[in-house]
Amino acid sequence: MSVPASPVPIEHASVRSSDLDWVREIINQRYTDHVPRVMGHGHQFGFRSQLARAGVLSIDRVSYQACMAISADPHETILIIRMVRGGFDVSAGRQRCRVGGGEALFLPPAGLDMVQDWPAYEVAQFPAEAVTRLADQLGVAPADFRFDAMTAVSPAMNRLWLATHTHLTELLATAGDTGVPALLLSAAIDTAAAAALSVFPNTTMTVDYVPGPGRVPPATVRRAVAYIDAHAADPVTAADIAAAAGVSVRALQAGFRRHLDTTPLGYQRRVRLERAHRDLQAADPTTGATVATVARRWGFTDMSRFAADYRTTYGQPPSRTLRT
Repeated sequence: MSVPASPVPIEHASVRSSDLDWVREIINQRYTDHVPRVMGHGHQFGFRSQLARAGVLSIDRVSYQACMAISADPHETILIIRMVRGGFDVSAGRQRCRVGGGEALFLPPAGLDMVQDWPAYEVAQFPAEAVTRLADQLGVAPADFRFDAMTAVSPAMNRLWLATHTHLTELLATAGDTGVPALLLSAAIDTAAAAALSVFPNTTMTVDYVPGPGRVPPATVRRAVAYIDAHAADPVTAADIAAAAGVSVRALQAGFRRHLDTTPLGYQRRVRLERAHRDLQAADPTTGATVATVARRWGFTDMSRFAADYRTTYGQPPSRTLRT
């Protein structure tokens, strides 16, 4: 049986400076090369940042005590801003928008021209590959994928991103000295990617219908099941499972529905729940073992849902299993 990978350590960095050149170097290192300019009196300039990063996921709380004009080179990661206060006017080619407090802003990977009016905001950063991989599963090849606008498709979707941002922030804030379990970090990045595709206009929202896959033989499903069982503790995706089985993601999903009446990720969740059940049976609460620790070890981030699923499957709450 596989065991969970080592937790990913969390890096914290707090910065406060009135040296524009030094701040420029910090931002260049974290995101991309850029040229900042203070609009108005230079003595007003001040910068603060509180960064929390685990592997390829980071949340950066930023504020400028000045009105800033910034030209930035293209970047390679997903950057999504949650505005707290102030104004943020950004142009990317023919796209232009302005956001204020409480709004979410997707920064396109192109060159950007920005005016930031005494802003305070939080930047979520994670790999673009997480988004293009999910878009590929939805029928849009990476070469054809793009985001078409910088703001949410609706106020409700804007709130969805803000809730996702809060989830990411809390994950990095509550993991403690032990770091974030690799499985939990991978799930959080997948959640962020799925939210980005749901919130900001992109080509997956207009993809043409593609006919469903043909019949998938039971042997293919058995290969996928064996792969899931062997990698239950690893941060694998539906694309990883499909590749191991030798079929497309859509074909694998059809095969699981036909032969197992579930989805690949639904089966994966079932396996992880069973592994968590075993760990709870073997754990000793007098040594500090908790339900939350075991659940997070196997990728469960929502404790209420974990407890409900556990009770449905095993007929008792996980806390009772731990105590007996």
